[in-house]
Amino acid sequence: MADGLQDQVAAIWARALGVKEINPDDNFFALGGHSLLGVKMIAEIQAKTGMEEELNLSDLLEFPTLGAFVQHLENLTAPSEESGSI
Repeated sequence: MADGLQDQVAAIWARALGVKEINPDDNFFALGGHSLLGVKMIAEIQAKTGMEEELNLSDLLEFPTLGAFVQHLENLTAPSEESGSI
């Protein structure tokens, strides 16, 4: 799923930023992204990926590269030890 999620998020970033391709080390803000665009993009990511966890602009500020952002999404959706059965 990791590659599929990264591909989905990369496509959303590329559309939002008006670029052809996004690489894992590409920084959203260095490519011309800004806070308003980030908020819109995060809403689209949540809608298109079906994420139940709420994302905020602070997630993008903390993880501004595609690779780090996708890793953060995967960590949010991974089952935690606390919610597992004993």
